[in-house]
Amino acid sequence: MLSLVSVAVAMLAMAGAASSEAETSRNVAVLGHAEIDTHDPYSVFGFTVHAQGNGRSGKGVVWMSHHNDEQIAWMVARVDCVRTKGKVAVVTAVVSDAQDFPPARPGESIALAVRDNGSQDTLSFASREQATRCHTAQEPDHPITRGDFRILARPHNQPASGNSGHPS
Repeated sequence: MLSLVSVAVAMLAMAGAASSEAETSRNVAVLGHAEIDTHDPYSVFGFTVHAQGNGRSGKGVVWMSHHNDEQIAWMVARVDCVRTKGKVAVVTAVVSDAQDFPPARPGESIALAVRDNGSQDTLSFASREQATRCHTAQEPDHPITRGDFRILARPHNQPASGNSGHPS
């Protein structure tokens, strides 16, 4: 009887792991633009994300800028993974080009964690050793001042667009 209970517990654990993996490996897109204002000194950080992936890989682009009264800095990165769990999406990417952007230089990894909370989205950013492919470090969340991100998920068997695959 004990072995039957052990088998049942093991099967439930495997089923839970499978459903958790399915939740994080579905096809997903992260789209949007947002800005975060900081004070003392005053700065504006801009983030634009157009990314899609399946929890193990991804494609798209991340563009970030930072400006204050003295300078404008920017970087652009190629997306290598998009992963979700609930209303949180992690987008990792490799910087392709940058100008005056000390947090991330070409060839270095970045990670964004976007929390889609309707009208009160938050974002966290990690770079270099804190950013590993498909994962993000536990960086603090920053409330978005302007803009919005959308996390759009769909099952693997659903087409990417409304097209059913049949000509009209």
